[in-house]
Amino acid sequence: MTFLPFQKQLIYIIKVIAGLILVGFFVVLTLDEPFFKITYSFNWLFNIGFFALIFPITYLVYLKMDELQKKLHEHASVFSITFLVSLSGIIGALQANNIVPLFNQVWFVVIGIIVWGVSLAFSDQNYK
Repeated sequence: MTFLPFQKQLIYIIKVIAGLILVGFFVVLTLDEPFFKITYSFNWLFNIGFFALIFPITYLVYLKMDELQKKLHEHASVFSITFLVSLSGIIGALQANNIVPLFNQVWFVVIGIIVWGVSLAFSDQNYK
């Protein structure tokens, strides 16, 4: 017997927030090295290792989802990938013509997570 009727949803939200905090930590670590006082020779190794593990961990989590969750994440992924490809093409064209200055590509991780999260919320509305 559970004390909260929505305990599964609460655990899922806590996991998502913990993942976002972890990704946010590594984004800040990438963009602002002196803040964390990690030796600079190994800072890039931590960042590359973390960002390289996003895909396999996400794939393992995806394999354990039920069919409805997979469908929701597929809808969100299709929208966010097409949006990011379009956005990166536009920004690349603007940067190639010196209209927009160059910026760190780690911001595409942040933009991708935000777009994926919003599109996941909207794809959830179709099944309610």
